[in-house]
Amino acid sequence: MSDIQWGAYELLRPAQIESIRSATPIAYLPWGALEWHSYHNPIGLDGLKARKLCEALAQETGGVVLPPVYVGTDTIKPFKGFHHTLEHKIETVKALCTEFLEQLADEEFKVIILVTGHYGKVHVEAIKETAAAFAAANPKIAVWALTDAEPHEGFFDANHAAYGETSYMTYLYPDTVDLSLLPADRVATLDEDGVWGDDPRTANASDGGRMLTVFVEQALPKIRQLLADVRG
Repeated sequence: MSDIQWGAYELLRPAQIESIRSATPIAYLPWGALEWHSYHNPIGLDGLKARKLCEALAQETGGVVLPPVYVGTDTIKPFKGFHHTLEHKIETVKALCTEFLEQLADEEFKVIILVTGHYGKVHVEAIKETAAAFAAANPKIAVWALTDAEPHEGFFDANHAAYGETSYMTYLYPDTVDLSLLPADRVATLDEDGVWGDDPRTANASDGGRMLTVFVEQALPKIRQLLADVRG
């Protein structure tokens, strides 16, 4: 039986948080956006995906997983005009990111892993710049901010509502995906459907599981090194 302690932060009692933090002072912070992911995927895809990836990492390392933060900028709404999307200011993203990092450090977590499932360039830059500034000002806290696509580099391509993200959702949240809603007579496009990447009609749970395995295998070594570094 595994002796790794981990849990969803909002479901834990105080003594449970303290026990997990004492064993492994890692906090995982999933980040997303409420954003159009075409007809066949849920609006909360980015945060839902990031949450499950953080949980998969925590199961290997220990630590706590916070609820997803659904505050994104540089979304598909101003880019292509798709509705059902909430676009926030860059300053809002940076301020919230700073406050989450400060609060997690105040709660005595020594390693903070922020995984953003939303890839908007400006959004990613805002998250990473804020994390870097916080880390520079707090050298005893290890911070790694990354997109979920980064550990996939060389294995799977970054995408929006296409084969990759849809395969993830088909594996992680099968009840939220309906491929029958995609155009049957053509490949979905960014302009018409809000899909960027390979044909989502080819998405499947098996490939979603393979993507999760690659993500965890590629991300784990750095996280373990960060934990070793803060422990001295």
